[in-house]
Amino acid sequence: MAMNADIMGSRFTATTHHAPYSAISVEQGSLPSPFNVCIIGASRDIGANIAYSFATAGATAIGICAPQAEIDVSPIPSKLRELNDSTRLIYLPCDVTIPSEVEAFASKIQEALGHIDVLVYNAGYFGPWETRTASTPNDFSTAMDVNCKGLYLSTHFMLPLLKRGPRAGGGAVISICSIGMHSTGGPGANTAYGISKLAQCRFIEMLAATEPDTFTAAIHPGNVKTEMGKVTPKEIFDVLPDDPSLCGSFIVWLIKERRMWLSGRYLSSNWDVDELASKEAQIVQENKLKIRMVW
Repeated sequence: MAMNADIMGSRFTATTHHAPYSAISVEQGSLPSPFNVCIIGASRDIGANIAYSFATAGATAIGICAPQAEIDVSPIPSKLRELNDSTRLIYLPCDVTIPSEVEAFASKIQEALGHIDVLVYNAGYFGPWETRTASTPNDFSTAMDVNCKGLYLSTHFMLPLLKRGPRAGGGAVISICSIGMHSTGGPGANTAYGISKLAQCRFIEMLAATEPDTFTAAIHPGNVKTEMGKVTPKEIFDVLPDDPSLCGSFIVWLIKERRMWLSGRYLSSNWDVDELASKEAQIVQENKLKIRMVW
């Protein structure tokens, strides 16, 4: 049962965090202008807080897609007005597994904004709680469709918009991944979810190799109590320690500078960013934080 901290990378930095801290505190108006963000799959919890972090940092516009039923009850529009009433919000329904819908969403974002600077893929499907094989073939297919196919489709149709940005390089593609991709058994190991998140991480690596001007990263958002995660047994769910705003703060810190030495890698929002930065030479020289076979 591969669930120990060494395999999961939770101790990659000696210091870890469960909520935003001074080094990643989001400063108002700290982003350049214009700065447009697109978040695929956001209505509450982690996705909403990513939007809040970008709005606080001064994003010019934020384009978001989600199922219509989630948009109807989402707190995002009112909260964004409260945080930064000058940030433009484009909030549209889209099924991330259907190519024509993702293409149509990308076209609407292009028409409205012209370009984007960051694409964040936050759409996700966990499915029923299970520790060995998926509960049904449909659960497995849905996890792969939402977590893998959706990331591919979103990147495919949004990449031209990233390359139209006014700054050097091809923008940034961030995939909200999971530490669960590292486990093969034990509490919290979900077959379909873990495999699909592992595929996300490899996609991010391949994207970095094929689009070297685009910054890419697969980011574990922390162990957060989310609506999607309520299928987790209560004794596990109740002790999940991380603030839903941690990931958004980490992402804003990550993309405010051109940190290409971290491109194509797996990162955790829990890691201390000062310690992470101190490991730059080691990470680059030893090509760390990527998926590799152990020989």
